[in-house]
Amino acid sequence: MSDSIVWISRTDITWLGYCVVLARGIGPEELVRRLAQGADPVFLGPYTRGDLEDHVNDIDREWHPRGATSCVRYGAAGDLAFAVAAGDWTGGLGPGYTGDISQDGAHVFWLRHETENPTIPAPVFTYQHDGRYVCGFEMAVRDSAEITGMHPELVRDRVLAAGIAGEEDRDAAEEKSLAVVQEVFGLTLPREEVLHGALPAALVKGRMIG
Repeated sequence: MSDSIVWISRTDITWLGYCVVLARGIGPEELVRRLAQGADPVFLGPYTRGDLEDHVNDIDREWHPRGATSCVRYGAAGDLAFAVAAGDWTGGLGPGYTGDISQDGAHVFWLRHETENPTIPAPVFTYQHDGRYVCGFEMAVRDSAEITGMHPELVRDRVLAAGIAGEEDRDAAEEKSLAVVQEVFGLTLPREEVLHGALPAALVKGRMIG
């Protein structure tokens, strides 16, 4: 596996932080459709991350002065489909904002960190499968009791062995947490493609125009 997921803790994919969803058992376009939550996503063709942000900003300036359009760039890495959020995603994409998208046997992994939120929320990992919340934790976990879901044992021993519980440096805790879930679940995200390449893009929430 040539790419890890640890790199996302060191690089803000968007100015708001990062929201990444990885899925096993469904393809990239099906992942996008599920993220749209019953609406018809607008498939835009390939965009770099900067060009997509500019495009969405243009849409929001015209239609939503406060910003309301969530979009993703998407692709595949090995057996994983991935979608990387762009636009105004903080109030629109992620666990608690997006309904469960793991139905019909899909394995869905969310990685989310709002770095510009003044309340300073911790980065979060969530694993869903077949309509169930399997496990998850804030990636600055203080003790094993904070690993929740039906099967916290999937990651608990690795989290404790990595020294994440009680880690005072939040950045270090985030990196260690990402390394744990990468190893346990075989997760990867292609760094060069995400940061510098042109990937297919789609609007999934808000003003659905191309």
